Amino acid sequence: MQKVTLAQPLLEWYDLHGRDLPWRRKPTPYTTLVSEIMLQQTRVEAVLPLYERFIERFPTIQDLAAASQDEVLTYWQGLGYYSRARRLHETAQIIVNDHNGLVPDDKTTLRTLPGIGEYTCGAILSMAFDQTELAIDGNLLRIGARLFLVSDPINRMQAKRKIQANFEGLLPQKRPGDFNQALMDLASRICLPRNPRCTECPLAQHCQALLGGEVAGLPKREAAKPPVKVQVELFLVESQGALLLRKRESGGFLQGMWELPWYDSESHVASTKLKVSDKHDWLSTHLAQDPLKVAKMDYVFSHRHWLMTIFHYHTDEPFQVPMEKDILYQWQPLNSLAQLALPTVFKKALRILL
Repeated sequence: MQKVTLAQPLLEWYDLHGRDLPWRRKPTPYTTLVSEIMLQQTRVEAVLPLYERFIERFPTIQDLAAASQDEVLTYWQGLGYYSRARRLHETAQIIVNDHNGLVPDDKTTLRTLPGIGEYTCGAILSMAFDQTELAIDGNLLRIGARLFLVSDPINRMQAKRKIQANFEGLLPQKRPGDFNQALMDLASRICLPRNPRCTECPLAQHCQALLGGEVAGLPKREAAKPPVKVQVELFLVESQGALLLRKRESGGFLQGMWELPWYDSESHVASTKLKVSDKHDWLSTHLAQDPLKVAKMDYVFSHRHWLMTIFHYHTDEPFQVPMEKDILYQWQPLNSLAQLALPTVFKKALRILL
């Protein structure tokens, strides 16, 4: 399989059928950085309505670096995985402070920036700087498993190394970014997870799985571990048209986000207890009366499954909340909740009880 015989028909197909995406129209290193961080673990369809709004508010990396984290998280709403937004914001500040506002064009420096892993690094270097770097993600792994007849599970390192080595040997010197994007579009439109459209594929004559009649059995994947089930107590405390919210600057999961106070409770469902914080005595002393309502709700994140008990309390007057290290509490008016980047799980809890 020679480079010209694969890259040429793929790029010709891309020129005719490539998706018209806003970050492709006038790409810059900054817009490539933003779009690729947004596209991590998120479908293009989910990113489309939010990307242009984000760029309109933060048109330059200097604008993004100067913004508050709360505002960045607010404009990120709808994309989930909010840690990506925090890392993008931190990366923008590092680039402005340490690199004169210019996105680095070398692999070693890029990989030191928060949120930029192997795939995102390859995407930025190839698409923004025209460097012969591969941007390999799950889509390319699926194509590669079929194209190169790799029967190892694609979520194992052995398969990834085989597929990456094969693709790197085929990367063209000219238009490497378009080559990567063409493979992405091929995965989106032709080489689908189920019922791939092999008769429309520009690489059909090179596909070893198709030639061997093994397309339906590839790619193989080891079953993912189910999300860990965690019992959670959630407190919706209301007073004079305001809700008690908190923000944790440490503690891992959902840190840096405004949230309803919540705590892991002892779980009889799972042996693993994901601990964030002990229930604070000060809160219970203000909630001595019975709750107005108690509700149950499930919510599944990527790696954990919350089995929630939601307690709705009402107090006549907002009580004073203590100062705690790395935790900020505030009373937020109900009519201004939309101004905050409140994760979906808490929005759903509010809809149930309010």
